[in-house]
Amino acid sequence: MTGSWRGGALCALCVVLLLAAPAAFGQKAAPAPAPAPASTPAKTGEKELADKSASPRMKNDPQAVELLQRIEQKYGAIKTFSGAFRQVRKDPAFDEKIESQGRFHIMKPSNFRAEYYSPNESVNLISGQYSYRYVKQLKQVERYKFKGEDNVRDLNYMLLGFGVKTDDLLRVYYAQWLGESMGKGYQAVKLVPRDRQDANFKHLSIVITADDQLLPAQFSLEQLDGALVTANLDLKSLEIGGSIDEKLFRPDFPRDAQVVDIE
Repeated sequence: MTGSWRGGALCALCVVLLLAAPAAFGQKAAPAPAPAPASTPAKTGEKELADKSASPRMKNDPQAVELLQRIEQKYGAIKTFSGAFRQVRKDPAFDEKIESQGRFHIMKPSNFRAEYYSPNESVNLISGQYSYRYVKQLKQVERYKFKGEDNVRDLNYMLLGFGVKTDDLLRVYYAQWLGESMGKGYQAVKLVPRDRQDANFKHLSIVITADDQLLPAQFSLEQLDGALVTANLDLKSLEIGGSIDEKLFRPDFPRDAQVVDIE
């Protein structure tokens, strides 16, 4: 992506707040937004995700780096993206499965908004120096201020599938090649944090269509507690380079919503 990329996965706690899907209200929320395509890739399996654990000796796979570079070349100059998504969060600790759906909007370099539909209505927003999570049922806004570091881990992970600079990604992640293990017609890479103490998740995987369009079809993120969030983009609804109202990225939440600052 062009411009100054301040972040990548939202620094430990933020990844969980902003990238997380709305969990059942009253429980700990978990990560992230994403959609469902016409031809959905096979779900990223726990085995594939656990194959390669982060280690000081881990290296970047050339094929994974090449794919990231192709995505950067394809989408680096495009500023806006939007579309629908479906998301599933599996939490082995509570033996629960939470499904949600909604719509996302991206405006580079770092603006992001995801709206989750009923029954668990909420909004995840990254705007300026802050990230927000508004939960309608609780009438509450969780607000987190970025530390001002130039780190791609402060971005919602969906932004990582639309042309983030490869060099920026490789500064904070190891890139692993998953090939076509996610299904025919798709190729995948896994990003593992280089500094595990500075990330609140084990790894995230991005599934890309294997044609010339290189569309991001699926995102999966595994948290430290083993919870797995899988978001499928609806590729038919995907709008690339279209007009998006900048007002969508303003933190204009209902006046009766209580703002809680997260340190």
